[in-house]
Amino acid sequence: MGALLAFEVRRLLRSPRFSIFTVAFPLVMFLGFSSAEGRGDPAVVAYLMVSMAAFGAVAASVSTGSRTAIERQVGWNRQLRLTPLSGVDYLISKVAAAMLVALPSLLLVYAAGVLFMHVDLSPGTWLQLIVFCWLGVLPTAVLGLLIGLLATGDSAQAMSTVLMLGLSMLGGLWLPLSALPAVMTDIAQALPSYWLAEFGHDALAGNVLSFQGVITMAAWIVVAGAFVALRYRRDSARV
Repeated sequence: MGALLAFEVRRLLRSPRFSIFTVAFPLVMFLGFSSAEGRGDPAVVAYLMVSMAAFGAVAASVSTGSRTAIERQVGWNRQLRLTPLSGVDYLISKVAAAMLVALPSLLLVYAAGVLFMHVDLSPGTWLQLIVFCWLGVLPTAVLGLLIGLLATGDSAQAMSTVLMLGLSMLGGLWLPLSALPAVMTDIAQALPSYWLAEFGHDALAGNVLSFQGVITMAAWIVVAGAFVALRYRRDSARV
């Protein structure tokens, strides 16, 4: 499984389109929003930094699903089933790869916050930001894999983009929920993207993780994971 995981990560990171959309785009958005909205307020800049890092992590983890759909279309997954690699190991490697390629999106936005926007946090807060937000990618990584198992090679990219945009906009990653109608808060709090960013915002404020957020994230992982297992089993039955 380790060899497959390393192969998956290398292949994804070598894709120029993947790197531009999931790493460069969130970075540019952070610098632009911080210059326009931060206006020298360190708290606002730090808040935007976490939100844009979360956006990049969501984009990276969800986008990996399109590669899975293409593999299914060309028969790569059928070839893997002929190897000693188990179905569980295959699915775990896919989710782990999605989480690993999301890490550069987080780290580069955080680095830009330090180098260009002079965000000054304690080492403990930085560690919490990295760990909490990275672990918060798990639900969207599973959702990305589900897209890859449901979609065709031709439709997966569009479906991944729609999912990523929906999670970002409805989850409050681009606009603060205070600027939107009250009903949007209820919608956002049901989404994993909202809590991914909120875990980071809690770390900035020195708060403990929200119990509601942890339960919501766990529910997404369990439900999406169940659909992933079901879909993979049906795919395997066709071989």
